[in-house]
Amino acid sequence: MFYLKSIKILILGIFVLFQFGSHAEVSRIEILQREQLSTAALQYSYEKIEGIVYLSLDPQDPKNSMITDIEFAPTNSEGRVEYAADFKLLVPSSNIANRGLLYMVNNRGRGSTPPEISLSDPLSELGFTYLLTGWINEIEERPGILRLHAPIVGFEQEPITGEVRYEVSVSRTSNDVNIAGGGHLAYEPTESGLRQARLSERAYLKDPRIPLERSQFALSIDDSPNSNQKRIQLSVDDELKPGVIYELIYEAKNPVLAGAGMSAIRDLVSLIRHTDDHAGQLVGLGLHDIEHTVAYGFSQSGRLLRQYLYDGFNQDLEGRKVFDGVVPFIAGGGYGMFNNRFAMPTRTNGHHSNYLYPNDLFPFTYGDSTDPFSGLTDGILKRAKSTNTAPKIMHIQTTNEYWLRAGSLPHTNPEGTKDVMLPAGVRFYTIGGSQHGSGNGIPRPARSGQLPPNPSMWNPIGMSLVTRMYDWVAAEKEPPPSRYPLIENGSLVESHVEGSINQAAWKELSFINHPSEMYKPTLNYYGERWAKERIIDEHPTFSDKYYNTLVPAVDRNNNDLSHSTILPPTASVPLATYTSWNMRAPQTGGENSLARLSGGYVPYARDNDIALANRDQRDSIAGLYDTFEDYLQQYESATDSLIQDGYLLPGFKSAYMDIARAMESMFD
Repeated sequence: MFYLKSIKILILGIFVLFQFGSHAEVSRIEILQREQLSTAALQYSYEKIEGIVYLSLDPQDPKNSMITDIEFAPTNSEGRVEYAADFKLLVPSSNIANRGLLYMVNNRGRGSTPPEISLSDPLSELGFTYLLTGWINEIEERPGILRLHAPIVGFEQEPITGEVRYEVSVSRTSNDVNIAGGGHLAYEPTESGLRQARLSERAYLKDPRIPLERSQFALSIDDSPNSNQKRIQLSVDDELKPGVIYELIYEAKNPVLAGAGMSAIRDLVSLIRHTDDHAGQLVGLGLHDIEHTVAYGFSQSGRLLRQYLYDGFNQDLEGRKVFDGVVPFIAGGGYGMFNNRFAMPTRTNGHHSNYLYPNDLFPFTYGDSTDPFSGLTDGILKRAKSTNTAPKIMHIQTTNEYWLRAGSLPHTNPEGTKDVMLPAGVRFYTIGGSQHGSGNGIPRPARSGQLPPNPSMWNPIGMSLVTRMYDWVAAEKEPPPSRYPLIENGSLVESHVEGSINQAAWKELSFINHPSEMYKPTLNYYGERWAKERIIDEHPTFSDKYYNTLVPAVDRNNNDLSHSTILPPTASVPLATYTSWNMRAPQTGGENSLARLSGGYVPYARDNDIALANRDQRDSIAGLYDTFEDYLQQYESATDSLIQDGYLLPGFKSAYMDIARAMESMFD
């Protein structure tokens, strides 16, 4: 057992690195804190550097034209738009530095790299340089949170206004709620917007909206330190009820230049990668030469990477490629409200609530496909291919994304009737038996779902594949072949047939409630200006133009198939059914809806007699394994196969084996 020694150096006088030259996108860097990560047990260390990077944009540069409303952003005396972003940098000691940069897209301002989690993490010893930058303006200032500091955009004589929509749902009875979510900020109402704000409620997504009189609810608006957005609380005369969907619409003012979050990524990573041009800006950071760059991000952050590529940000202002490889994790079929007027980057469309936001939009695929509703042909990599800046892609998701985040659409046509061919340079990996967020392998009691949450630990597989991406771009070493469910071989199927659950997707168990439907995105109308200007003039309340999403087929025990998904050893040598979905718990309200981003865990009966008594037609533990030792041997063999096939670094084996040993009591 080793201990982590942290040496913190607070910079009392701000250390400013100046860029000489008026047209540099990175103007200066402030280092606010340095911390040495080391331990006597290891022969390497990392330096963690935190600070603020100050940037500027030329609104006349065509390569900035994709940033929504940049023409309305304030400019300095040189005609440039100024903004800033918090950053965190992890620099390895020279004895392990590998000339590779891993850019981690943080999630809502939070993100920890392998060296921060543990210096003994299998990735820590590989010597990557890690970088994170703030890219979201709407989060509150808190310790350890990375933020974007974007300017307000507006006309010379008056502010820009527009209607905004916030959907709110609480999990327990409450007196009030932050309309943007805990720790998040919202757009300030205009005077008339505050007076005329509209609020409705409904129990389920498709229920009629029941309006509340303006006198029945109140909005309190408070400033947030060092932010140009507001903290807004909603309260109603009666208490806010669990699971009820509250929809608030009002006229707001002062949108921010949200797309600058992506230009900050582009320009700082480009500077680091091409230090020959602007080496003076990086003095004092202790960076090693960087030759190859890979970006990865989870969930919201994975959706950001898809948007980053689609909007054309992987071409820097000199026409060069920014990232060699991009790894969106658990993004499903989505993008986000990352680069539009009155952007809301932290919104995610869901099955129960937060529906109809412009997040899950065509095109879904990396290669070209055709929208059956508009007739438009497009693809995520279309712009990058046109400028020869397309990176290699690894799209990695769990089977949970198929049920809750339209996960099939990135590899089928929008009608869900045929598989699409992945472009050269794209790999697709589906991790089976898992939910959206990686667990630690140890089962936990049910809380917000009717079933205990799926405990599958899939993150080691995901991060192992990130290293394979680096080998792919740096050494042209081919990664493992894609593994994901396909229509053509029957491993990707409809979730329901004629209103009933498809037996290929789920074999009914008498003691388990199953979904009556799954999440399907729709083509929505946001007004005439949306397509070309990313401005919402209308907030849709309904759409019947559904894109058809599919789900992975399961085996006789309702577990995902090994030939169409990458199975963690807990799921390939199972003691339970690891469902890709869960139903909301009654106490949270909306119990007929899918629990948000959650899977389930249903243990096998210990023996056949108990299974029979429970009317459980699945295999029992005793029917699958002779002894605990037999189980352990099969489990280790499955883990070794993942390593042999290139999906798992050998250093993660011990963590997986610890999970198996903790299951011995299930054999008692």
